[in-house]
Amino acid sequence: MIGLGLGEKKKEVLKAYEKLKSEGIEVQLFDNYKELIDSLLNKEISGAVRGSLPSKTVLYLREKIGKFYRASILKNPFYKDEIFLLSPVGIDEISENKEERIKDKINIVKYSSNFLNSLNITPKIGLLSGGRLDDLGRGKVIDKTILEAERIKNEIKDLNIVHKGILIEEYLREKCNVIIAIDGITGNLIFRCLALIFNLEGYGAIILNKKVNFIDTSRNGNWKRYYNAVKFLCKGLK
Repeated sequence: MIGLGLGEKKKEVLKAYEKLKSEGIEVQLFDNYKELIDSLLNKEISGAVRGSLPSKTVLYLREKIGKFYRASILKNPFYKDEIFLLSPVGIDEISENKEERIKDKINIVKYSSNFLNSLNITPKIGLLSGGRLDDLGRGKVIDKTILEAERIKNEIKDLNIVHKGILIEEYLREKCNVIIAIDGITGNLIFRCLALIFNLEGYGAIILNKKVNFIDTSRNGNWKRYYNAVKFLCKGLK
């Protein structure tokens, strides 16, 4: 049984629910975020999708299980049969402290790679920064992001990892399947532009570093995103 949060976009969630039910997938609806998370952690349901419940859902889960990272699963717009992970997407998910932020990003790279390996997908990681590499020297913020990405690249020796600055379009054309944003705000903005404005198909955001069957979805998503998230979660539970 998968739990699905009802929340404010009831029509979209109910449309997904009816479609899932017609396919024989057992789904239980929740209109209270604490009940959804508690049912998941108490193993009353085998997995949970936030649906259109408020952001308090994620904060409550963090309160219960500790710090975690999320990665949005999206289809590559240039290769529709392939997915990529975008992370971080939580606006407060990585530290503002320089050294801790670098550690967080390295952790995200490793956890994302482990997730893709579990799907028999070979990871290829693209690190985003604030300009082209030859823009070094154009500003303190730009320099900081470029040098940070170079440091991360140099510290990770056992993975296919590339840094081409701000050129997200090149990463996706070259089939990078992990995109590491500059920070959580940047990642969230990229997600909203791709998924919520241009309707790039996706499956919600998985938790990378905790063994909990939860997929986060946007309150502004349409029924297909809630449907996809439940289907993806069901596939992973088999």
